[in-house]
Amino acid sequence: MEWRETILSQYEHSPRIMGTARAMGDGLDTAPGIELFTREVMDIRTAGTWGLDVWGRILGISRTIVLSGDDEVLGFAGSELQPFNVGTFYQPRVTQAYTLGDDAYRLLLMLKAAANISDASVPSLNRLLQFLFADRGNAYVLEVGVMKIRFVFEFDLQPYERALILRQDVPPKPAGVGYELFTLAYPAFGFAGSGLHPFNQGTFAQGGPVDAYFV
Repeated sequence: MEWRETILSQYEHSPRIMGTARAMGDGLDTAPGIELFTREVMDIRTAGTWGLDVWGRILGISRTIVLSGDDEVLGFAGSELQPFNVGTFYQPRVTQAYTLGDDAYRLLLMLKAAANISDASVPSLNRLLQFLFADRGNAYVLEVGVMKIRFVFEFDLQPYERALILRQDVPPKPAGVGYELFTLAYPAFGFAGSGLHPFNQGTFAQGGPVDAYFV
């Protein structure tokens, strides 16, 4: 409300009352506070540490998460009926708790918020990836089989981005659908007219993606 609207008409010519009302109006102007609150809290894209913690409480997501450790394990080919990495020298993978920085926490919050409102169709997931990684390069989702999708990033992911996307409870996806993560951070070669094979699986295709993760 503009401060002049608070003055009764019989006092509108009183210099003292008008001066007092003007000073109070200037001192209590809420516009700068609203702009600051919007930038630091309401807009998740620009929110600071405290604002992101508010979003975390709203969405029920802690800044501290548990991820699998990066330690390497040793297994054997020809393990018969044993699953991979359950050889003689196998050691269980240790889980570790991490407190996320602002950028990592922001990504986690946006992914979880998207999972709450998205219909998890391929077009919706592609729009989400284009929004989240618009300034990084191409990112998209492919349907690669029965009940399986593939997240493809044509740029290198930060370690925390890869770790978050590989958590099965984080990326928005249809219920019961598995997924895999590919990063293609280099120019690759393939053929048109590859039939039912995915791109880059032609006769002269060299290797595979730089990094492939299966969940």
